[in-house]
Amino acid sequence: MRVSVLRWRNLGLKILSLLFACSLWLFVNLKASEERDLRLPLRWENVPESLEITNPVNDFVRVRVIGPRRILSHLDPSRYPVVLDLADAQEGLRNYQISDKMIRILPGLKSTVLPPDTIQFKFDLVVKKEIPVRVRTAGRLPEGFVLEEVRARPDFVEVVGAQSEVQSLQEVETAPVDLRNLTADSQQKVRVVLNRPHVWPATDMDRVEVQLTIRELRLRKVWKEVPVRVENATLPVELRPGQIEVELEGPARLVKALGKGDIDARVTLPGEKASSYRLPAEVRVGVEGVSARANPETVEVILHRSRGGR
Repeated sequence: MRVSVLRWRNLGLKILSLLFACSLWLFVNLKASEERDLRLPLRWENVPESLEITNPVNDFVRVRVIGPRRILSHLDPSRYPVVLDLADAQEGLRNYQISDKMIRILPGLKSTVLPPDTIQFKFDLVVKKEIPVRVRTAGRLPEGFVLEEVRARPDFVEVVGAQSEVQSLQEVETAPVDLRNLTADSQQKVRVVLNRPHVWPATDMDRVEVQLTIRELRLRKVWKEVPVRVENATLPVELRPGQIEVELEGPARLVKALGKGDIDARVTLPGEKASSYRLPAEVRVGVEGVSARANPETVEVILHRSRGGR
């Protein structure tokens, strides 16, 4: 019973002490302040359509912020951009001052713009110009093929952009056209590459149709001493000459792939009544598109009969 009385005797004092401690903690933490240097995003708007910004511009503003620690610790700089209104811009260089009043952050925070607090813009007039197109190719055609003509349609594009860059353009290139697997005429839409940061194609002129005219090379090749065989012969025969020269002509890739063993040179006996025949030499290679010509064009076939034979 005595212990219980003692426990409750100082209850009011204990509660008061607890409240005082909590208040002191809140006071210290809520009022405690600190300063931080932040980078706030810089954005600009209302640039006149007749102007283009051509110089590199920082995309942030350095700001010193002072305020309660608990607020600063949760502050996200990306949510508080500094916005410049460029509606009054004119051609040439122009400086814009960043003032403390332009910084819009949370209440209870004090902000000061740090140097450099001036943003410089270079404005150039926007102009249009028609520029010739040059088709850029990459790689080589397969062996035996040649590129006879390359054409872009249209052969010019209209570009828009900063006057200083547009006027210096003499031609524009297409994206590379790969030749490595092409063996026939080709048409394809290809993107135009300007390689200028402040120049862009006019509407619907960012691609052109590239037409490639491809021709397959032809080759003539002569094989000497090609043996001639006789068909329909039952008697011993003698050929004069027994070997001929064969000229092949056709696509280079096909002709190069043929060897002497692929050539079939022959004469066909119409019968065996006469003692000799002069017959045309027939030459076959079995490859479509490759022609063959014999030299000489005829071969004499002499039949040898045994004694007593007719």
